[in-house]
Amino acid sequence: MGKTGTLPYRNNISCILFKGDRFLVVQLADWKKNWWKFPQGGIDDGESDEETIKRELFEELNIRNFKIVGKSKYTNRYDWPPELQLKRGAKWRGQFQKFYLVEFMGEESEIKNNIEEIRKYKWIGKSEIATVISGIAALSGDYKNIIEKILWEFQATPNVKDF
Repeated sequence: MGKTGTLPYRNNISCILFKGDRFLVVQLADWKKNWWKFPQGGIDDGESDEETIKRELFEELNIRNFKIVGKSKYTNRYDWPPELQLKRGAKWRGQFQKFYLVEFMGEESEIKNNIEEIRKYKWIGKSEIATVISGIAALSGDYKNIIEKILWEFQATPNVKDF
């Protein structure tokens, strides 16, 4: 493998998924037990952002019933540590993330995590987000600060209550 700094970034969509005043976060199957993040996934070649959201929410959580509320103006680009680059096949240096606010329109019983990818999921309140995602922040660049900015960005969105 050559220098990891020459590898491209993987394009990624992160879904800030909410229902009412609760937000859904996931824990990957191979992560530490205190690491949580919002559902996300890589954009496949030729796939639109909306197609990626649809595919990832279904693959990871069996979610089909949702509405995209908005796309954030904020993005996040970060490098993976070398061992993670190797684990991912040495194809990517890290990720370039776009963020979407997505409202879950279904019932809790519809959600079924794909245990090969997602160990578990949980619903949290807005005030818990910064604490819950702090474990992964070391791997994900400015993730925590960007999430806080996005929550402020969408605070005035009419579709989002109690922000």
